[in-house]
Amino acid sequence: MSPPQPQTSARQVDPESIRSRHTVTPQAELLVRKRPPGHVTLTHGQREHVLYASFGRPFEDAPTRSVLTTEFGRREWQSCPAGHVTFVPAGLAMDWMWNYTSESVHLTLSPELLDGIAAEAGLHDPTALKPLLRVVDPTLAGLLHRLRDEAVSDALGKDLMTSSLLTMIGTQLLRTTQSPPTGASPNAESRASDVDMQRCITLMRDRLSDNISLTELAETFGLSPFHFSRVFKLATGYPPHEFQLRLRIEKARDLLLARPRKTVAEIAVTLGFADESHFRRHFRRLVGTTPGRFRAQQ
Repeated sequence: MSPPQPQTSARQVDPESIRSRHTVTPQAELLVRKRPPGHVTLTHGQREHVLYASFGRPFEDAPTRSVLTTEFGRREWQSCPAGHVTFVPAGLAMDWMWNYTSESVHLTLSPELLDGIAAEAGLHDPTALKPLLRVVDPTLAGLLHRLRDEAVSDALGKDLMTSSLLTMIGTQLLRTTQSPPTGASPNAESRASDVDMQRCITLMRDRLSDNISLTELAETFGLSPFHFSRVFKLATGYPPHEFQLRLRIEKARDLLLARPRKTVAEIAVTLGFADESHFRRHFRRLVGTTPGRFRAQQ
């Protein structure tokens, strides 16, 4: 008989403690919590992996005490180290009691997301994750707080930055909680077959004017969007959206020469660009000149 599967999402645990929620990706979410003294029992664990770091020391001046019981044993702390980091793998049953009020930032990670990072790193068994319990890890804590700052900002390149930080956090977690097997071949499980890759590129070429979702492209390989993005970049050298953009510009060069009566604006619309300005900007970035000058020089 298979063991019971965790049914509780991290956001359902002690929901009144959540002060804010920020979606990083469909597979990762940040929860900022302020927790009063309490007691949590999770018989079958949580659906997601959870990494969290404290903001600092507890609010109370009185002596603090917390007790955590898992399959790895019983741990008790009489003080809470400032800046500590805890990682709770998905499905880990636990019973946790604490007698102080604290603030912390929690990052939930779907098992699929972390599995994708593990596969890219060449780890033999990405599911063999051990918890980290109240450890002082400046690297993980710093990355987590940086991710929180990016998630609430409107800065240029926010999506790119949060994606990179997620990968760094996942990689650091895997480095900390397990070691890769001797002789493992990095990326061995992340390489795409030529047939699958050609089918994906053909789909992009056939639908140049469509904004094909990452999820739809990932289904070509039967992978999660996160894992697919890395597989695709490994095979082509470009992220999927950049590769499709380059296919559009390649087609634009052909149309500019083969259809002299078509205006630049018409070609931009035909190829799915938001507007002529958007098209001109990317054409110049990739070709080195404007569409009009390219047509005139041929």
